[in-house]
Amino acid sequence: MILAALAATVATFQSAPCRLENVPAGYEKKHGIECGWISVPRDHGKTDGKSIRLWVARVRGTGTARLADPVLYINGGPGIATVDSMLPHLEESQSAALLREGRDLILFDQRGSGRSEERLCPDLAGRLNEIASQGLAPAGQSERELAAFADCKASLETEGINLGAYSTRTTVRDMDVIRRAMGVEQWNLAAISYGTLVALDAMRVSPGSIRSVILNSPYPPNSASWAEQITAVGAGFAAIDRECAAQPSCRARFGALGMKLEETLARLENTPLQDGDKRITGRQFMKALWPLAVRSATVKYVPLAIDRAHSGDTELVKKIVAAFGGGGSFGDYSPAQAHAIMCPESGRTAEWFARARERYPVIAGQDPDDRWDRLCATFRPGFVEASFLAPVESDIPTLIYFGSFDPATPEIDAYQTARLLSRATLIGVSGASHGPMVVDACTSDIARSFLATPRANIDRTCIARRSAIAFATDGLDELLSPNKE
Repeated sequence: MILAALAATVATFQSAPCRLENVPAGYEKKHGIECGWISVPRDHGKTDGKSIRLWVARVRGTGTARLADPVLYINGGPGIATVDSMLPHLEESQSAALLREGRDLILFDQRGSGRSEERLCPDLAGRLNEIASQGLAPAGQSERELAAFADCKASLETEGINLGAYSTRTTVRDMDVIRRAMGVEQWNLAAISYGTLVALDAMRVSPGSIRSVILNSPYPPNSASWAEQITAVGAGFAAIDRECAAQPSCRARFGALGMKLEETLARLENTPLQDGDKRITGRQFMKALWPLAVRSATVKYVPLAIDRAHSGDTELVKKIVAAFGGGGSFGDYSPAQAHAIMCPESGRTAEWFARARERYPVIAGQDPDDRWDRLCATFRPGFVEASFLAPVESDIPTLIYFGSFDPATPEIDAYQTARLLSRATLIGVSGASHGPMVVDACTSDIARSFLATPRANIDRTCIARRSAIAFATDGLDELLSPNKE
């Protein structure tokens, strides 16, 4: 029934100038980049003919022979732009380089994000950042954020935009339109973070179109992390603390990181740090420290950042918040699109937040337990159908990566993902954080071999030979420099 509905949608790829910023002359030609628009139904459940346009790019594969099954990259978020976040960085992106070996790479901005239509409250992200910078008490900040989302919803209703047209399942249906418009019979899915949920749902909806799947830090529909992220954050930082304590040099240099983090957050929450006309609270610092910890390339700096902040290095705290404190740390971000999807798919959360606060009281802070539920009741009420939250069952070859320090998608999510996937292979990467597919030659070679022959047994012996992470003792200021290349 679902496939029949998808088959009724016919679309074409309409080429358009990429207009990439900060790339050298000839960049698009050098990499064989083609950008354009693909129209999809505004509501896949209706036949009224209304459509919206998605921004899509195809990047030519490297090597002399190009295979017919491209790789579709599905970004995380939701709400994060993909095309403009990735295309300008092809030459330094190890992930893009690997995925392009012998295959074209297809990127797209999910509806409501990046350049794709519809534009959902483009000023909301700035308004939320401005509220966060005021250093308000948790309850006061929560009320102002709720008012911002209420204003956003009112403006969307005035424009005739239906938030019900934004969901993970809708993105899956959009992807099938993209596939046919690009002339692809079967492709490989490579997804990270929230994008893995989209990939998993695609395995349910259109399995015949998928040759293989790479889930780089999975976020399955049956994950307990859906309801709240505090537990994942607390567990991720606790894992960093344990690893540092297990290394004599790290333990001697940085001491008890968990205690130092809690004391720093409590101090900033009680006495916010003034930075011009902004006030940095413990909540804001934690929000900025999270992107540093979630990236496998920068997680090595977390002990140093905590230690220096704890010692009273206020300039460093300001730099970290300036670099990572906004919502756009991973690219242009649409909070309206993100919440339109996450609210109905997360379910009721107040009890989960209360439970998480008992385990990680300082990290949880004093945000009201029902903050998320109240916001969603105002902005995007209702819940997704229960069947969506069931484990995904499939025999499509699937490679699953997870990192030991991940503060976003914990290890248990990887195991939950694999439960009913008969051809799944789990790759646990110690000393890595979120998205560890290309942290080193070992993890990269596993993905490379899998893409070549996804139904063959995977040699994972190199995983056991990997060295322990070397936590950084300097270099943090250079990393945070606004002039860093």
